[in-house]
Amino acid sequence: MKRLWLFYFPLLFLPSLGFSRQTPFGIIEISDFLIVPFIILLVITPSARYEQKLSQLNRLLLVFLLWACLTTLSIPFRYDYLSVVPILVGCFLKLAKLSLYVTAGVFISKKLSDSTTRAQWLWSLIAALVMLSVGLVLSTNDPGMQSSTDALQGYKSYNAIIVSMAIMCTYVAGLWIDDIGSRKWRLGAAIALGAALCSIVASASLSNHGRGGWLGLIVGCGYFLWKRTATFKATSIALVLILTALIGYTAVPDFRSLVDSTISAEPAGGEYSVSGVNDGGRISTWSHEAPKWMNAPLLGTGFYHRGGESGLWDTGSHNFYIQIFLETGVIGGVLMILIFAQMWRQTGSSLALQQRIRTPTRAALIAAMMAGMSGEYFYGSAAVLVLFSGFAFTGSLPTFSLVHPRNYKSSAKQFSRFAAS
Repeated sequence: MKRLWLFYFPLLFLPSLGFSRQTPFGIIEISDFLIVPFIILLVITPSARYEQKLSQLNRLLLVFLLWACLTTLSIPFRYDYLSVVPILVGCFLKLAKLSLYVTAGVFISKKLSDSTTRAQWLWSLIAALVMLSVGLVLSTNDPGMQSSTDALQGYKSYNAIIVSMAIMCTYVAGLWIDDIGSRKWRLGAAIALGAALCSIVASASLSNHGRGGWLGLIVGCGYFLWKRTATFKATSIALVLILTALIGYTAVPDFRSLVDSTISAEPAGGEYSVSGVNDGGRISTWSHEAPKWMNAPLLGTGFYHRGGESGLWDTGSHNFYIQIFLETGVIGGVLMILIFAQMWRQTGSSLALQQRIRTPTRAALIAAMMAGMSGEYFYGSAAVLVLFSGFAFTGSLPTFSLVHPRNYKSSAKQFSRFAAS
C-alpha cells in the first residue's frame, strides 16, 4: 500500500482524450480529478522521520499562499464590481488548484526516505515521461478540436505538455548522464528520452509550436552538457539532439515550416522581434503589460484577477514572473523569486553533489525558469508537478542542523537508508 502512489503518479499525465472542458473558471483536465486521490495516497504513506531541506522551502511557499489570499481578498475594496463573488470564486479556485499541485509535489519529497523508494521513483519518472509523450502525439491528432474554442484549448494544452516534457527530459537526461539508477533504468531512460524527442518533433507545426518548451529544453540541456563536456554520454546526448533536429527538419514538413517561420521570418505587424526572429509577440506583450504593475505595485490586482476592472489582459502577459508581479504585487513577486532561488541554493549543497543530483536538478530548474518566461505554466497543472518532481530528491535531503536531539538516532537511521543506494 505504501508504494501505491508510485504507480499512481504517471496517471496524472494521462492524455485528455477529449475530456478537458472549458468552464467559466478555466480549463478542467483529467489530472484535476486525479490529484486529490494522489494526495490522499501520499498522506497515508509513511514520511521521512528526519528534517528535510524541503522544510525551508515550505515556509516561503506558505507565506506566498497567505499573501496571495490577502491580495485576492482585497479585490472588493479596490475594484468597483456590481457582483464581485464570481471574481473571487474564480481567483480562489485557481489558487486552490495551484495549492493542490504544489502540495502533491511537496509530499513526494517527504516519501523519498529510503533507497528502495528512490529507485522505484526513478521508474515512475520514466513512466510519466512516456505518458506525456503519448499525450503530446494524441493532442495533435484529436479530431474533436474543430471549433475555435477547442482549438485554443488544445493550443494551451500543447504548450503546457511541451514545457512539462522539457523539464522532465532535461532532468531524466541529467540523471542518465550521471549514472543514477540501475543499468535497466538507464536503458529505459534512454528509450523514453528518444521517444520523447521524436514525439516533440513529430507533433510540431505552425499551430502547435511550444517555443517556450523548446527554449527551456535547449538551455537546460545546454547547462548539463556544459557541466559534463568531457563525458561520452553528454556528447552522445548532444549528437542525438542535433541529429533529431536535422532529421526532423528534413523529414517532417510541419517541423520544417515551424523552424523556418521562427528563425527566418520577416518582421511584420509587431509579431516578431526586431532581429526578425518570431517571438510569438512575447516582447511586445511584455512591454504592454509590465508597466501596469505601477497601477497596484504593493498588492497587485489579486491572484489570477485579469480582465474587467483589473486592467490586465485576459490572456495574460505570457510571462509567469511578470504576471505574478502584476497580480500579487512586489511582495508576491519577490517571494516567487525567492522560492526559485531557494530551490537553486539547496541543489548546490555538498550533499546534493555527493548524491550526484546537483547538475540534473539545476538543469531542470533552468529549463523550468526559461519556459516560465514565455508563458504562465505554473499556475497549477502538470508543469508545476513536474517542477517539484524534479526537485524531489533534493528536497528529501536531510538538514542535520534542524534535527532535534531526541530524534537523532531515528534520523541517522533513516538517512543511512536514504544514502545506501
